[in-house]
Amino acid sequence: MGTLDQAPVGAPRPPGFWWRVLTPPGAILAAFAALIAAAGILSVAPIGDDALNAILAFGTSLLLLAFGWLLWRTLPAHERRLGIARPENPRRAILAGVGTGLVLLVVALVIVGIGSAIDPVVERRIEEVEEIGTAPWQLVLLVLALVVLAPLGEELLFRVLLLRGLVRRVPFWTAAVISGVVFTSAHVDAYLLWPRAIALVVTGVGLAWIYRRRGYWAAVSAHATVNTIASIALIATSVS
Repeated sequence: MGTLDQAPVGAPRPPGFWWRVLTPPGAILAAFAALIAAAGILSVAPIGDDALNAILAFGTSLLLLAFGWLLWRTLPAHERRLGIARPENPRRAILAGVGTGLVLLVVALVIVGIGSAIDPVVERRIEEVEEIGTAPWQLVLLVLALVVLAPLGEELLFRVLLLRGLVRRVPFWTAAVISGVVFTSAHVDAYLLWPRAIALVVTGVGLAWIYRRRGYWAAVSAHATVNTIASIALIATSVS
């Protein structure tokens, strides 16, 4: 059955169901609390909004990766191996992840496009999205946060920990939707409009599917593909 197989007989008992289900949302809340505290401290520093946003984006992604790694380290050794097992054919896994990421991106764009077409408020709010800073160091932080840190950390939290915990009690697709909703909650911001929220849930479900089929590194590749194209679009919009 791939990466969601049960642990071998006689292996150490893994953390309980509620630990697996509640710790990822707890990590999100802890990261948000740290983000608010950091924003309060940095707001009095003589830096602009663009610099502040870049630092906070990088810091939040780094925190989620740190929390995900620490929680993963609490699992028994066999659970850690199952969760992020290296694929037998890494190239095929990465290519499958990239392909899945491209499909998910197209689906997300279609959902947001339909939302914009039927809801004028959505179109207006999208046009109001602020541009990012164009200083080289700010762009570097943003790209690292979106393309490297976020995929690694969020796939640990939402697929390796949460999804694998949920499938012990509920069918896979139910678990995929629940993990997709929690995944969406980690992306709450001033511009989380209803079509984007739906698109994020669908993306989370797609990432759960590719994780089940191809494993952690394929899911990371899919996530990174989506975020890479989003980063390019953000940078192109800001410098144009």
